[in-house]
This record gives sequence, structure tokens and C-alpha cells, in this order.
Amino acid sequence: MKRKAGQAPSVRSAEVRSNALAPVRSGESNRPAPIRVEASRAPAHTGSATRSAATKTAAKNGSSKTASKAAPKRVKAKKKSHAGVVIAIIVLVLLLGAGGYYGYLYSTGYFKPHVEVTNSDGTVANLMAEEVYAELSQDVNVFYPGTFINDVDVSGMTADQAFEAVNKDLSDAGDPVSVKYTLKLDGKEYPLDFSDAKFEYNTREIIDATIGLNKVSDPEDYTKLIECYNYKQSLKNTPAKYETSYTVAIDGVSEKVHTILDPLIDQYSTVKDAEIGDFNPSTKEFTITPEETGMTIDIDAAVDKVKELFDNKEYTGSVVVPSVVKEPEVTTEKLKANFGLRGEHTTKASNNANRNTNLSQACKKINGTILKPGQEFSFNKVVGKRTREAGFKEATVIMGGQYEQGLGGGVCQVSSTLYDAVLKSDLKITDRHPHAWPSDYVLEGLDATVDYGSLDFKFKNNTDYQIIIVMWFDSSKREVHAQIYGKRFPDEQKIVLRSEVVSTSGYGKTEYVEDKTMEAGKTKTNREAHQGKTVKTFKIWQDKDGKEIKRETIGTTTYQAFGKRIAVGTKNADGTYNSVDPKTGQLKNATPSPAPTKAAEPTKSGNPTPTKQAQTTTTAPQPTATKAPDPTKAPDPTKAPDPTKAPDPTTPPPPPENNEGG
Repeated sequence: MKRKAGQAPSVRSAEVRSNALAPVRSGESNRPAPIRVEASRAPAHTGSATRSAATKTAAKNGSSKTASKAAPKRVKAKKKSHAGVVIAIIVLVLLLGAGGYYGYLYSTGYFKPHVEVTNSDGTVANLMAEEVYAELSQDVNVFYPGTFINDVDVSGMTADQAFEAVNKDLSDAGDPVSVKYTLKLDGKEYPLDFSDAKFEYNTREIIDATIGLNKVSDPEDYTKLIECYNYKQSLKNTPAKYETSYTVAIDGVSEKVHTILDPLIDQYSTVKDAEIGDFNPSTKEFTITPEETGMTIDIDAAVDKVKELFDNKEYTGSVVVPSVVKEPEVTTEKLKANFGLRGEHTTKASNNANRNTNLSQACKKINGTILKPGQEFSFNKVVGKRTREAGFKEATVIMGGQYEQGLGGGVCQVSSTLYDAVLKSDLKITDRHPHAWPSDYVLEGLDATVDYGSLDFKFKNNTDYQIIIVMWFDSSKREVHAQIYGKRFPDEQKIVLRSEVVSTSGYGKTEYVEDKTMEAGKTKTNREAHQGKTVKTFKIWQDKDGKEIKRETIGTTTYQAFGKRIAVGTKNADGTYNSVDPKTGQLKNATPSPAPTKAAEPTKSGNPTPTKQAQTTTTAPQPTATKAPDPTKAPDPTKAPDPTKAPDPTTPPPPPENNEGG
């Protein structure tokens, strides 16, 4: 091959490596290739311009042997020198290029720390750590894109902005649940009002806990950088969703439950026994009102059950109110099996029309009276005041210790007959008064007098059944009947009454009283003499065969002794009046006249009946008395009447309305 002038001999090219190596980046596929340089083949050693110069110097100094060994014979030394320069220039260029490239790599951060991250599409990237940190730092105070709270997109929002947005959404949505509780009692439901329930959400807590998730604060915490970057990238595919929770506050559970149940306590706790709803005294037939069970309500337990539901976050539910059933004592079956005649008594009346009318009227007012257990009967309250308007008539009564005429005379026989029937029914006597002396229509010590406004006869139903009083007057037989219906005695037992005189005190002295309605000297007996007595009464329990089971003392009654009372007329023909000696019956301030006939003392065999007519006796001519006042002269109305002056005898006083109507 021909060489051109100035061209260096042809040599084999050689590789020259640069010592400026780029840093290896993890996962980098386009790593810089080694730098390669091509040159002319040289002797065994790779020469340089300096080494060539040394060779020339050796030749000039006659070191031909050395030079001969060092290099072949060169024809044109100057051309060899130019080749070294070229090589040096090339090396310099290569060095300068490598430095520039190194500088370029340094300026691009090639030699700064890198991290291997995963993008949203799944590719892996090797990114400079500080760039990753810079990107993540932009979202340090806001939510990452793809973050939701209660379906509210809070991407890019600060904590306060997110709080406002989430709360608005909650407010617009309304209460999350309704607090609805009901109370169940006896098959009925009673709703509780919890419309004032308050809901508290943990919105702030959720925001504070989630806005800082996967946020990095240390740029050299490469593990955290990778974690945060990967999390942010993953949100693009799978958004993060958070839910707030709430608590419910309800007030006044106890008060609300009590408001519902307190009014029901009486309604449900009251046990109703089966009872007689209607009674026909004529047919003695009755209808029964069925019993009703009751229950005791445990309100405090109901309150605890409502609170338990609430504590378990069960905001809808029904609470069965705890209760204990209370059974009635008297059922319909028991009433049918045990109700019947308990005790009765009958008395014989006199043949006095007005008196018997009063007996009949009193019986009618009492007939059919029903007493509940524990209820008290009052004769005066049931019969009422004895007046003409009420159908009562004048008849003999005992007033002031003697017989008089009064409205309602005879009603004491009704009260006494009822008293004996009540004793035979073993009911509790609460108020009873004996007559001034024994009555002839009941056993001694077994009478009960009444006087409206002062003396009453009362008894109480001390059984667990109703008591029904049946009374009537049989005019054909002149009998007063009293029957007590209620819970029958067991085993057909019954009660009979007995009385026993334990002591007597004789009779009182005869007394004389003035009667200005009768002519002077005439007499009548206002009261027979009565012996004083102390009488003991008994209730004797007998079995169905009449055999005595037990004997109970009813009580002791003491009757005061009374002397005979005789009224002596003191009215003179001229309108004047005499006075009477109470011990002898003699008229005073008059011509002596025969003393009134002394009444015979009563025998011990018996006492006169209340209806016996008073006796009168005619005396001798009347003595002259002082002159009577002028009847033509009207009395002075301004002066009070003289209490010592008798009323005008021509106008008899009206009969008393309130009295001992024996």
C-alpha cells in the first residue's frame, strides 16, 4: 500500500479506556458505554510524544545500540513526532469530553440518591429522592387525591375545609337513625318520645387521623419516601374511603318511662273481685260482674331495660314492662258457689197503721243496699230524715224518757230487727245505742234505737264478699223481715242470739208533771214504771244439726230504772193555771180536792207497750186562780217570751221530727 506524504506508517489500532466512570443506578438499562479510542499500531509499548523525544536524544549521543534496540530505523523522525502530538490531542479531547459528560451527569443529579418506586400503571421507576420528596411535600397539609370521607371527595382539602364539607353533608342527610322505643304492657304498646336525641360525630377525629397518613417529613427516610409515593400513586386506582361514626345522647330516660307508666299503676294494680252487679230483692236473683286480674308494675326495671337497649346501640326496640300478676280473691266460680243467705231476723209489729207505715217506709229505703268489703252502713244516712215529704207519719216515740207522738215513730223496730240480723251474720257493729228501756219486739239487750242527728246504728262489712241487705214489711202478718246475703258460713253453720239478765235494780218512784192542755185535776199516764236491768247478750254458733259449737259474748246492756210518770191537768176554766206538787200530784193555789187516784204499780210480768193509750182521771171542781192576762191586748214583740210561761194551750205544738222512734 502506498502511503501519502506526511502520513504515519500504518499501525494496528489499540483501545484506550477513560477512567471517568459513571455511577451505576439501580435498574438503569441505558448505562453509559465504555469510551473507546482508535490509533496507529506502535511498538510493543504504547508510545507518547515524550517517549519519542527520548529516543531521538539517545541516537544523537551515539547510543546506536540502545537506539537500535529501542526502535527501528526511522527515515523521517519529524513525521513520527507529529503522530505523538495527534495522539496527545486525542487523549486530551477524550479527557475533556469525559469531564464534560461527568459534569453533565452531576448537574442532572445523576450521582444523587435515587429511589425505586411504582407508578399507578404498575411500572417501576428510578427517581431522584429529592424530587420524590418535593412532590410529596406539596400535599403535606391537604388530602391526597382519591381520598373520600362519607362519600365526600376531600382531595386537595385542608383539615378545616374537609371538616366543613363532611359536616354539611351529615347535616343535609339528617339523623342517621331514629331512636324509637315502645313499652309493652298487657298487650298494649306505649311509644316513648326520644325526638330530642342528640347525635355527635367523630368527624374531627377521622380527619386528624387520616390527613397525615403516608406523609413524609424526613427527606433522607428513603423507605418512607417509597411508601408514601407508592400510596399516593395507588389512590389513582383505588381511592381511600373513610367513614365517620356517631354517638347518641338521650336524656331523661327514667322521667319518660315514669310519665307513661305512673298513670297506669292504679289501673293495672287494682284487682277487681267478682261481685254482684245487680240484685232483685223480690226474686232474690242476682247477676255477677266477672273478676279482673291486676298486676304490679316494676317501673324501675323497665327503665333499666330501655337503657340496656341504648347502651347496646339498639336504637329501635320494644320493652316488655316487667310485672307480677295479682289474682283476685273472689272469682265468679267462688261467688256462685259461696254466695247466699248469711243471716236473717224477723220481728212482730203492733196493729197501728201510722206506725206500720213508718216501718214499711224505712224497710223500702234499706232494701237492696249493697256493701262492698270494708264499707260501712249508716241507718240514718240510708233511711234519711224522717219527714212527711219522705213518707213518714206521726206515731208513738220515746222522747225525754216518756212516750210522745212524733214523725217516724216505730222506725227503731226496723233498726233493731236489722241489728239482730247483722249479729247473726257475724258482721262488725260500729255504732249501736239501746232504748231507755227494753223493747218488747226483740230480746232484752238486743235492741238498737236511732234518732236522726244524734243516735245512729252502724255496722261494717268485714268479709271479703259483698253484703246485700234485703228488708221488707209484711203488712198481712205485720212482720218486719231483715235478711243479709253474702258469703255463706261453712258447713251450713248458723248463729242464734241469746240474752241473760244478770242484775236488776227495781223501779223508780212515781212522779207527777203538769199538763196545761188538760182541765185542772184530770190525769193521764205518760210512762209506765220500768225496772232497771243489766243484760248480757251472746252469739251462739251452731252446726247444721243445731249443736252448739262455740259461744261469743256480744256485750252488756244496762237499762235505767224509771218510775211511773203521771200528767196532771192544771188548766182552769177561766184560762188560769194551777201548779202541781211533783211528789203527791196535788194542785196548788186551789180549794182542796180529792187527790188523784194513784196508779197501780206494774207487775214484774211485763211492761206496757209503746202504743198503749194514756189513762185520764176526772177530779173535783177546780179552784179559782189569779186573773189571766187580757187576751185582747197584743204582746209586745220587742220583748222576749217569758220562758216560765207555758205556750198557748189552744195551739198544740207540732210533733217532733227527730226522736227515739221506738
